[in-house]
Amino acid sequence: MLTYLLDASAAVEIYLPRDQRCRGAVQHILDKKTDHEAVLFIPNICIPEVLNTFARKRFAPKDSNDWLDEQTYKQCVDTFRDDIHWGKTLYPYDLNRYHILATDKIILAEHHLPRREAYDRLSTFDILIIAMACELAYIGQRDETYLLTCDERLSRVCDKLRDPELAKQISQGPAGTPEEERRWIPPVCWYLPRPRH
Repeated sequence: MLTYLLDASAAVEIYLPRDQRCRGAVQHILDKKTDHEAVLFIPNICIPEVLNTFARKRFAPKDSNDWLDEQTYKQCVDTFRDDIHWGKTLYPYDLNRYHILATDKIILAEHHLPRREAYDRLSTFDILIIAMACELAYIGQRDETYLLTCDERLSRVCDKLRDPELAKQISQGPAGTPEEERRWIPPVCWYLPRPRH
């Protein structure tokens, strides 16, 4: 069975797809869920971020194209709440101590990856989301586990973490190394705005 972990940016695409490519990618994973071929997880820390994204689009949009009317806003909020209730569509995935421990290597990879812009940085939540994806891949089937995002930096850091040369480039983090190094290798990160190969 396929396992998808959606960050907030990917989850928002279910309700407000930015373009046809993202709409198609989201429909693909929803079809897998409907056909009982996949489980869709959302980190519990992303739930308020999704709700806040809807609110920003309603009350403080970046531009007029990003604005939600009252009816669309309410529909997005109600549908999302229904989708996470009892894991109907998106199963809330709780943060645990292993995710905290995994942040060492992710933080080091984040700070060794060149920035494209001054603001090109992962948030602490982003780092925890990658750690959660690593744990899902470790306890399940790595080749059937995917992290879905619309955050290009998050995707690039995941790719860096999958690079076997990483260990040679960065020193060990303060929490040490687990018995199995493969524990903190993330699954494939699917950057939704880019076509999938």
